[in-house]
Amino acid sequence: MIDILFILLMIIISLFVLIKGADYLVDGATDLARFLRVSPILIGLTVVAFGTSLPEFIVSLFSVLGGSADISLGNIIGSNIANIALIIGFCAVITTQVVRSKTLIYEFPFLIVSSFLLIILGNDFYIHNQNNFLLSRFDGLIFIILFVVFIYYIFQSMRGERKSVKKEFKEEYESKKALWKSILLIVGGILAIVVGGKLFINYASDLAIMAGLSEAFIGLTIAALGTSLPELATSGVAAWKKQGDLAIGNIVGSNIFNILFVLGVTSLIKPISINSSVLSVDGIIMIFVSLLFLVFATRKMSISRKEGIALLTFYVIYIAFLIYRM
Repeated sequence: MIDILFILLMIIISLFVLIKGADYLVDGATDLARFLRVSPILIGLTVVAFGTSLPEFIVSLFSVLGGSADISLGNIIGSNIANIALIIGFCAVITTQVVRSKTLIYEFPFLIVSSFLLIILGNDFYIHNQNNFLLSRFDGLIFIILFVVFIYYIFQSMRGERKSVKKEFKEEYESKKALWKSILLIVGGILAIVVGGKLFINYASDLAIMAGLSEAFIGLTIAALGTSLPELATSGVAAWKKQGDLAIGNIVGSNIFNILFVLGVTSLIKPISINSSVLSVDGIIMIFVSLLFLVFATRKMSISRKEGIALLTFYVIYIAFLIYRM
């Protein structure tokens, strides 16, 4: 009993360190971007999305290196489902999320394509006609190439809006912190994320073994919810301030980063063996909720409270399904 309580305590501490690390990293990167006079909207779509995706990256990387591949893939798919159904749903319940920036609309195809690409590349039957479930180094390279295209496309699409954006966010440019403080936050954030991620994987794996739970279940629930907290905090605050573009942009960007960058880099370092049920069941659920999100966001260029409640209800049903599937 004491061992279980200690493990639960260490998981909570590791998640706290992980989340605070991501928080410091995002703050430092945002201040650094302001110091360099980079567009605040571009920060939300790239730097903030990247910063809030780092917990997923660290957890997935340490999971694969530690031989717990199910936690890695489950963490990514579970996080992407949570980001949309839980976080966007929560934000929309706070207030209707209005999509103003055309850049966000341009991001949606990358979200859908990357989700389908994960299913296709993860199952070797589609390409190699083999009954293997693996993300190879070649698959990782494809993810990274598409990720580079995505980043290039976003930068190019923002260039046309740069003048109006700088005028709109003039106050943010004037409130710059000292450069050394920004760098200190970035370095400290990275260190905290690495330590927190390592601790989390060690103790989450121990808990899974002691409780008789599968690593896939841990990845789809505990790891997914834990590493989605930075997105929840960032998008929740943005929603409260009625900054729909930032709230939605953070989630769309994070989900794209999770697949293309996190799984791309991780599988380049070490090929990821895949649990077929996670890919074929939870992966399809991820695509479904992404398409549902696309319909809600583009139909009236907003996500209403009713649609937010629908997303939250779907997530509750999904969690109940995971518990039933145990």
